[in-house]
Amino acid sequence: MEIYNTLNRKKEIFTPINKNEVKMYCCGPTVHDFAHIGNFRARLFFDVLKRVFIFLGYDVKQVINITDVDDKTIKNSKKANMKLRDYTEMYTKFYMEDGNKLNITPAMVYPKATEHIAEMQKIIIGLLEKGYAYESEDGIYYDVSKFSDYGKLSGIELSGEVSRIKQDEYDKETASDFALWKKWDKEDGEVYWTGDLPKGRPGWHIECSAMSMKYLGETIDIHSGAVDLIFPHNENEIAQSEAYTGKRFVNYWAHLEHLLVNGQKMSKSLKNFYTIRDLEKFGFDPMSFRLMVIDHNYRTKLDFNLDGLKKYEKTLDGIEIDLATFKTLETLMHGKEDVSPILNALEKFRKGLEDDLNTHIALEAFFEVINVMNEKYSNGKLSKVFYTTALEAIEKMNSVLGILKDYEIPKKVIELAEKRKSLRKENAWDLADGVRKDILEEGFKIIDLKNSEYIILRNRKYGR
Repeated sequence: MEIYNTLNRKKEIFTPINKNEVKMYCCGPTVHDFAHIGNFRARLFFDVLKRVFIFLGYDVKQVINITDVDDKTIKNSKKANMKLRDYTEMYTKFYMEDGNKLNITPAMVYPKATEHIAEMQKIIIGLLEKGYAYESEDGIYYDVSKFSDYGKLSGIELSGEVSRIKQDEYDKETASDFALWKKWDKEDGEVYWTGDLPKGRPGWHIECSAMSMKYLGETIDIHSGAVDLIFPHNENEIAQSEAYTGKRFVNYWAHLEHLLVNGQKMSKSLKNFYTIRDLEKFGFDPMSFRLMVIDHNYRTKLDFNLDGLKKYEKTLDGIEIDLATFKTLETLMHGKEDVSPILNALEKFRKGLEDDLNTHIALEAFFEVINVMNEKYSNGKLSKVFYTTALEAIEKMNSVLGILKDYEIPKKVIELAEKRKSLRKENAWDLADGVRKDILEEGFKIIDLKNSEYIILRNRKYGR
């Protein structure tokens, strides 16, 4: 597999540290509010990348951190008049719920920053002892001038006098000494730790180094995040980690591009700021957003708009109808039948994924299988071998794409469908149509097939 490595600015053959294992760290959310769809574009990238490695035969150890203490979480929890822990646990819960709606597979662990203070303090003390950090009146800072490789990920260069920056976020164009530990002040209220360092709290950057090392070791295979994390966050992670261990921190850096809305940056002031819950309020199935994300290359900007999302919802609806119809086939021909179109599509699928995670090509291969299935079904000629091979191919592809999600049809809906079937046999068409509307009100739809048979599917508002 080839993947674009931000560190060397080119596609490289992926070679893990251990032959059949991938150690993968992903920059997770800062739980200060609901995650927006740009955050979830990143989360979907993490998910698909993990699924691809599993598809290729690797055992994946994925860590996604939860930043539950920083300037934003403290400020917003105070504004909500809630304890920091209660506030961040609430938004962590929302983040997980929205991830489930997108069919995102769980990480190995979701470590919280507040639960790893001792690990952070150990690294900070080590950096002080080695001369890479210094203490000031308001905190402990990393001296970027002491790390000769500073800027190797982002390309930023040290020049002139370096300033000291206390805040978690600062000018993306200027290299600055950054806070490893912030001494307590009254603005932090009850949020502080003691231990082996002065009363205070960690800076943002040290959190990821500590949690990555604890769960994956001092050197990991791949670290992923959005492009806006390259500098300063990821650059600072490298500096503090490699200064502390004397070893390379990450072998492959994978970054995804931004999500725009109608060509603009998402902003509440522009009223183009969307969460997964907003999409649901508009009547969309979150899975249509998953399909939209997968259809775009992760290293290109994704321009989101609601009309485009309608297209993907209709496409997703069509896929479910095609597959559900295909699965109703019972009478199958015996003997041999050419399955090479399916096998060729599977090979195209694999090659697309191995070429820097080209999920657009992978989706093309998926639809090639769907089209062949529809063609065979329409012709009325189908062998057991073809039937099995086609469904196995769809299952393998969906293990990576994750666009088909199982759901349960309520007993009430099944009973209504059977009632409608009986009414149709009695030519009670008006009554049968009334039952069909009852099924729609339950959030499902019924599609009639041959010989009075039918299939029941979710009724997506924009997938009709």
